[in-house]
Amino acid sequence: MNDVQKKIFAALCMAIFSAMLGMGIVAPLLPIYAQHTGASGMAIGLVFASFSISRTFLLPLIGKLSDRKGRKIFITAGLLLLSLTSLGYVISASIPVLILTRTIQGIAAAMVIPIALAYMGEITPGGKEGTYMGIFNLFFYGGLAAGPILGGIVKDTFGINSSFYSMGAISFVGFLLALVFLSEKGREIRHTPTRTGYRHFFKPRRLKGIFTYRLCFSIGIGVTWAFLPIFGDNVLRLSSSRIGLLISLNILVATLLQTPFGRLADRFPKGWFVSLGGVMAACPLGLIPFTRNFAEIFLVNLLLGVAGGIAMPALTALVVEEGKKLGEMGSMMSIFVLFHSIGMIIGPLLAGVSEQTIGLTNTFLIGGAIGLAGVAGFGWAFFKAEV
Repeated sequence: MNDVQKKIFAALCMAIFSAMLGMGIVAPLLPIYAQHTGASGMAIGLVFASFSISRTFLLPLIGKLSDRKGRKIFITAGLLLLSLTSLGYVISASIPVLILTRTIQGIAAAMVIPIALAYMGEITPGGKEGTYMGIFNLFFYGGLAAGPILGGIVKDTFGINSSFYSMGAISFVGFLLALVFLSEKGREIRHTPTRTGYRHFFKPRRLKGIFTYRLCFSIGIGVTWAFLPIFGDNVLRLSSSRIGLLISLNILVATLLQTPFGRLADRFPKGWFVSLGGVMAACPLGLIPFTRNFAEIFLVNLLLGVAGGIAMPALTALVVEEGKKLGEMGSMMSIFVLFHSIGMIIGPLLAGVSEQTIGLTNTFLIGGAIGLAGVAGFGWAFFKAEV
């Protein structure tokens, strides 16, 4: 990397850390917050899904625009909007207002996450995709890991509104960092798109496997994030701090493994790391309803974190490789995040329906089965393409 790229790298890492820390603060609080307003299981699923629904509709447009107009304007505007949504949570006295706030937050996330990933992908040296994306993921997941435990502690100590205000303040810090330190000089690195539409992104068999995996993996994440707090609160009778710790543990372990497994992914076949991580994620997800105390669910979440640490650096590195081939990194990362968003829509909604019809236990089992199906789909498409 040259000096300009190093500056961009540092600014992106710190900005994304602030953004994910802010969003992570409210994640374990929302299901319980919604339940206390009288929300049913289906309504809780809709609260979670509304974030991803709005993000999903905007991702293709924002990806294309960022390839043409630059990255900084979207990243800074998104971070500022994230900080303002904290006020929406404070005044959310009903489910419709809470859904609206989550919808706006999804719009902001669509402007930050895929565009920051695209920026990182462009400045990553060839052959080092796993290493640099692993480092970036360290800040990405690090912020997400610290958020839930911080939010739980603040809520237990000062009340839930203080958690929302903390989210707004931290996201605003990220906005300032991006505004001051992020440079648009990175646009010199990018290629000018010559194609319109997205059909060509779905022709390579490797990409079909990657997108299938991302969708199924994200459905499992959606199930976990939406209903693990409910399981911890209703069944295990855990405090908000302990629930936040569980969510944080999962992400923290994955965070610590990003860099070492990113380096390994540059030395060994990336597809095997993706497959192994997928299997390791699906199995513990199915074990969640069989836990009976904090120690047992702590161990299950530890295994889920290890799975994410193994799979994600290799998966994002594969996406960077494909984005460089097509020369449309913003669009590529937007589609990659799009499938994550669709999974985060399906997961909570499916879990909400399942919880109301066949019980909370079966909800987690269904999530694990979908995860295994995603690994099978990835293996069939990805490894067959390499033959």
